[in-house]
Formats: sequence, structure tokens, C-alpha cells
Amino acid sequence: MENIFSISSFLGYSIHPYLELGLFFLLLIIIGYLYLQLKKKNNYIQLIFDKLNIQDSELEKEELTKILSKLQIVELTKIVTKDKFFNDNILNYIFKDTKDKKLFLHYTQEKTIADKVLKEGFQFRYSFYKTAYKITLDRLDLIYKHSRSKYFGKNVLILSISTEIYNYYSEKLHKISPPEAFVEQILSEAPPFHDENNDVVYALSNKFVKGYFNYETGEITDNPEFNPNYDCDTFRKNLARLRDAYSKKK
Repeated sequence: MENIFSISSFLGYSIHPYLELGLFFLLLIIIGYLYLQLKKKNNYIQLIFDKLNIQDSELEKEELTKILSKLQIVELTKIVTKDKFFNDNILNYIFKDTKDKKLFLHYTQEKTIADKVLKEGFQFRYSFYKTAYKITLDRLDLIYKHSRSKYFGKNVLILSISTEIYNYYSEKLHKISPPEAFVEQILSEAPPFHDENNDVVYALSNKFVKGYFNYETGEITDNPEFNPNYDCDTFRKNLARLRDAYSKKK
């Protein structure tokens, strides 16, 4: 019995160093894997910075990581490698002469529909903001919104309204206080109509449609009638009609 204990003790002492060595190498492998993953993540983030021409050294990478965490890595890779949305010519077109302007994007699949919007205006049902996304020159926010919206179509319409015009009718609308009305419903030259589902359809004037671009090919189509400062009597008539209709409901 004593011999058995002696053998067990001997084997224990003999194997113990190898177990420690094995655990040490396993720990090294885990540390190495985590290091490579972190390095890969940092390289990926730097790739995004380079792709978007972000030069601000004060911008914390944690801020970008927070945005990227909301996106699928596969889709983000497509944006970085293939998508022309963030090419300089596209960004310059979107944001050229946009000081004191409100900017929105709308995605549509068919080029024929985009061309129709340039001529007839941007149609929407009830709420303009259900299909149009407000944007600013914030590249991180653009990544997030573009990733969410790109499935709706490759043609991206740019809607631009003068802040002065927008605020003017917003203040007028606020005095009327109809809860179901929006400024974009007033900025229409065509009368609203009911569709097959009996929903009211409005059309933002085509003067507020800057143009559109294809984020796959990078092709840009300009709207020759674009005028973000456009104002007309029809807008004021729309406001008066809305005021009258709301007064009757009281």
C-alpha cells in the first residue's frame, strides 16, 4: 500500500510541471488570440477612418466603436470596400451649399421613380419623416443611417429646404397648432389626394429636391429646378386651408 502511495506521489510530482507548462502555453495562446483580435479591430477602425477621410486626432475611437457596434460587420465591410456613398464627389454633392439648409435623404430602388420625383415632387403619406431621414455632416451618423436604409434602394434622393423657409412656416403652423400637421405638408404645390388605402398623400415641391445619386455606381443626377429658398402663394394657401379646416374642428 505504501508503494502505491509512493508511485502516485512520484507521478504527481513528475506530471505537475508539465501541467503547469501546458497551462502556461494555453494562457499564452489565449493572450495571443485576444491581442490579434484587438489589433484586427483597431486596424478595422483605422480603415473606416481612412475611408471616410477622418483626420481629427481628437476624435475618440470609442465614439466610432459605439456606432459600429450597432452595425453588422459584414454590411460595414461592404460599405468600406464597395459602397460609393462616402466617395468625395458624392459627399461634396450632398453637402455643397448646405449652410442654413435642412437636409434629408430618401432611398428608392427604381431610377424611374427617382426621375419622377425630380419632376413631380416627393410624395409621402401622413408623416414625411417615416421615409425621409434628416442628416448632417456627421460621418459616423451617416454610416449608421446609410447602413439601415440602403436596403430600400440604391438611388438616394437628396431633399433640401431653406432653414428660413422651414422656420417661417413652422412658426405659422405652431400658431394654428393642429397636432396632425407637418411643415412639409404645407410646402406642396399639388393638392393632397387619397390613395387606394384611403391614406392622404402629400407631395413636397420638386423645388426642394436637389437630385439623387446611385450609391453603387456613383452616378449623380441633378435637378435643374432645385431651389431650396423657393416660396409661393400656394404654400400660403395651404396654410390658410389648414387653418380653416382646423378651426371648423374646434
